[in-house]
Amino acid sequence: MTSPLFKFFQVLGFGVLGLALTGCGKAPAGAPAEVPKAPAAITVQTAVAKEESMPRYLRLTGEITAAQNAAVAADTTGKVIETPVERGTVVKTGDVLVQLDSRTAELNLAEAEANVVLAKSKLDLAESEVKRNEPLVQMKAVAATDFERIKADRDGAAASLSAAEARRDMTKKTLEDSTIRAPFNGTVAERFVTAGEYVMANSKVAQVIDLNELRLLVNVSEPSVGLIRVGQTVEFSVSPFPGEVFKGTVKFIGAAVRAELRDLQVEAEVTNTDGRLRPGLFAEARLTLPQQTAITIPANAVRTDGANQKVWVVESGQLTERLVEVGETDKDRIEIRRGVKKGENVVLSPGADAADGVPVQMAPQS
Repeated sequence: MTSPLFKFFQVLGFGVLGLALTGCGKAPAGAPAEVPKAPAAITVQTAVAKEESMPRYLRLTGEITAAQNAAVAADTTGKVIETPVERGTVVKTGDVLVQLDSRTAELNLAEAEANVVLAKSKLDLAESEVKRNEPLVQMKAVAATDFERIKADRDGAAASLSAAEARRDMTKKTLEDSTIRAPFNGTVAERFVTAGEYVMANSKVAQVIDLNELRLLVNVSEPSVGLIRVGQTVEFSVSPFPGEVFKGTVKFIGAAVRAELRDLQVEAEVTNTDGRLRPGLFAEARLTLPQQTAITIPANAVRTDGANQKVWVVESGQLTERLVEVGETDKDRIEIRRGVKKGENVVLSPGADAADGVPVQMAPQS
């Protein structure tokens, strides 16, 4: 016989089970479905893509070189007794780089000058003999053959004087060459000798470079040779000064295309009065070409994501993302070669909320 208490718990259990099944069931067929909310419109600043003239450049790579770079050599032999310059010393034309022992040259010069004096005195004596005997020849007091011998002695004395003067000048040059001087205004890049060394003629003693006037040497590929003209402006940058643009002017164009590389060497003069640029620096250069018409938009409308560049265009009241191909930049405007058409509205400084399909309200254009 079943007890009343057992029946009570049995009824209670079935009731709880029924409530659980009712909670897990589907909503009644007649209940309305929830509609997803449309994204809120955002307000954006826009600008119109325009067609206007943009600069054109020929991209080049090159190297900074010195307009004057001399490996100064000795022009005589001798022992080094003084080296008044070091690496980095700024020198002017004629400043002493190396001093050689000049004592032997000084003695040789003194002897040569004495020989010149002696030769000149002999010539003077021979000249006076000619003048004294000229009237005697006219009077037949001196034979013509003797007079010819006197004139020959005078001519010989003149030749001896010329030879003595040449030897004196050579000795003077040797003395002057014992002092090795800077050939132009510049900076000592390297000194190759020190006091006590013995140098021979043609021995390098110092390297002097003019840092005020430099040259930018670039190689122009064969298809672009026709774009080069003397007087064109070349802009370039170097890695030690990122973001800074330097300028030069094309002055020298190679006479022939190099057969092995199919390029033409071009040099531009660069003024370096502040001395920051140094020969040997690698340069990324661009040569200014005639302007051409292109589609442009403000540069701040372009967002760069990795290797992709994109803009957002307003179409039918909402945003459309576009991948674009950009070209040259001129001040605050950038060329769009592909991805945007003339007259389309692009979003300026697109934020994180810019996405495909987002409705927008365009703020008044300034």
